[in-house]
Amino acid sequence: MNDEYTRIFNLFKNDVYRLAFSYTKNYFETDDIVQSVFIKLYKNFDKFEDDICIKKWLTRVTINECKTLFLSAWKRKIFPIINKEENVVIDKQKDSNLIDSLFQLPKKYRIVLFLFYYEDYKIKEIAEILNVKEATIKTRLSRGRSLLKDVLKGGI
Repeated sequence: MNDEYTRIFNLFKNDVYRLAFSYTKNYFETDDIVQSVFIKLYKNFDKFEDDICIKKWLTRVTINECKTLFLSAWKRKIFPIINKEENVVIDKQKDSNLIDSLFQLPKKYRIVLFLFYYEDYKIKEIAEILNVKEATIKTRLSRGRSLLKDVLKGGI
């Protein structure tokens, strides 16, 4: 099991990290979430059939861990300090201006755009992951694209 778990960890660690960071915008909280997600995976590893099921499960658990973090009393009372220079670390191959602009969007649009464009999920899969209707995902994608265009033009 350890070799297979290590393979899965190496395969999906960056995806989980990027998704968690897109929620938290904080490297320390992201590290904690990634650790928690992979501990849960280790405990439930025997329940999965293939890599696709594992990736969907990891995405769902990562989102749930992020939501749990934001529900804590501590998180509601503190204000994050973001170092703009560090945002480029997410993916140096991608346009850093686009990534910075994406992080300026409200969370509900940012996450849908991230899952659709960066993680290559289909609308139906995103709807399942976020537990919302497909029509809601389509609306968020449309509005998110519009907001992103405004941000890129300097409108927001």
